[in-house]
Amino acid sequence: MIHRRIVPISKNSHLKLMNGTNNVSSNKTLSVLTYNMLSPYYMWPQVYTYVPDKFKDWNYRHKLLEYELFYKHKADILCLQELTTEDYNQFWRKQMKRRLSYGSNFISKPPPKYWTAGLQEMDGVGTFYNTEKLEFISSTVIYLNDFLSMFSKRELDWMSRRQITQTNGANDPVTTRSLLSILLDRNQVCLFVCLREKDTKSLIVVVNTHLYWKYDEVKLSQCLTIMRKLKQVINKLTTTLEGVTYSQIKIILGGDLNSTRDSLLIKFLNGNIITHGELNLQNSMRPFLSHNVYDSVPHGIFDNTCYSGKLKGIFDYIWFHERDFKLISVLSGKEVSEELSSTGQFGLPNEIHPSDHIPIFIEFEIL
Repeated sequence: MIHRRIVPISKNSHLKLMNGTNNVSSNKTLSVLTYNMLSPYYMWPQVYTYVPDKFKDWNYRHKLLEYELFYKHKADILCLQELTTEDYNQFWRKQMKRRLSYGSNFISKPPPKYWTAGLQEMDGVGTFYNTEKLEFISSTVIYLNDFLSMFSKRELDWMSRRQITQTNGANDPVTTRSLLSILLDRNQVCLFVCLREKDTKSLIVVVNTHLYWKYDEVKLSQCLTIMRKLKQVINKLTTTLEGVTYSQIKIILGGDLNSTRDSLLIKFLNGNIITHGELNLQNSMRPFLSHNVYDSVPHGIFDNTCYSGKLKGIFDYIWFHERDFKLISVLSGKEVSEELSSTGQFGLPNEIHPSDHIPIFIEFEIL
């Protein structure tokens, strides 16, 4: 069996890894994990034909998830996606608090039109945090189809004119609709949790989201909505918390962005101006989010973060600013590709990996 390993990144950090484990010898460190857990209601039979029935079983997968999150990759901050409302309320919220004394916040997606299961089966995003190190300050949620007030009339007019060719599961064209109408129909969400790190007194806003899986311009518009909402969250913190200035606020963005590193969305987050006709779109939160984990790791540490049959790629990200955090170690991912290749497997989940995504785990030094 091939095991993922912790890889030291920063040669200049004065912090030393202890015995090659996830623990470091300083209160200035912070570990962060983002993980798409694969909701049991998205285990589509037509997609996961390569997975034996035993490994599709939710009880089997749940035990593996528990082992990963409670023991194997225990992080100070966890950003989880495809977490169902029922599972959050009945298990993770209670057990994270009982076993680890972790606090948490959650937002469920509104059900789409095709949804026939109950509201408790609907998934969303959940953020968990170590209350021994982090004090909860506030939380804010946003439904990404509730965006009209965040865009100018000129931008909305362009969205209403911009036509998107929609495709089916086989990627065949089906119909054409305006970008605006598609965005209004989408049910993605975003969760903002503000925490104070107890030792350094740093104020940290953790942003957790799971963007739609299709159409670059849809994902870009959803991300633009998040960045504009984040600006509002930061502004509110500076006006409601005594003595807090913009320079004291640090941002961590974790989530499944469903976007490869060369995509329009990642170019936008990297500060590139995206031009659409008369519109020039630029990330106003670039001063808070300059970097993602893959910018700092050696080439070849990750092949993919998603192994969903034919759909493979790096889709899961942790973003931050190098002024605020120094990346000191990362959990390598290439071993998963080596494991699948050596055993002749087509994708995940499998006997030891409960999701079609792998967890992204990193350790920071707080600057």
